[in-house]
Amino acid sequence: MIRLFIGILLGAAIVVFAAQNTGEVTYSFLFWQITAPRLLVLLAVYLMGIITSWLVLGLSRLSGRRRKR
Repeated sequence: MIRLFIGILLGAAIVVFAAQNTGEVTYSFLFWQITAPRLLVLLAVYLMGIITSWLVLGLSRLSGRRRKR
């Protein structure tokens, strides 16, 4: 029951965040330039952080297995 309540609160916070961040922003990196809604860019950065942490965790676990042998 607590997990459901927390999930509903997080979902509501995400909806409010999305509704308040609809403006378009232009980002530049080296020679590239992209114009996108702020929410999409923030979600992309968040997902890249998750993927990076999974890769680091996976590599550290793999390294730990090799040391045990």
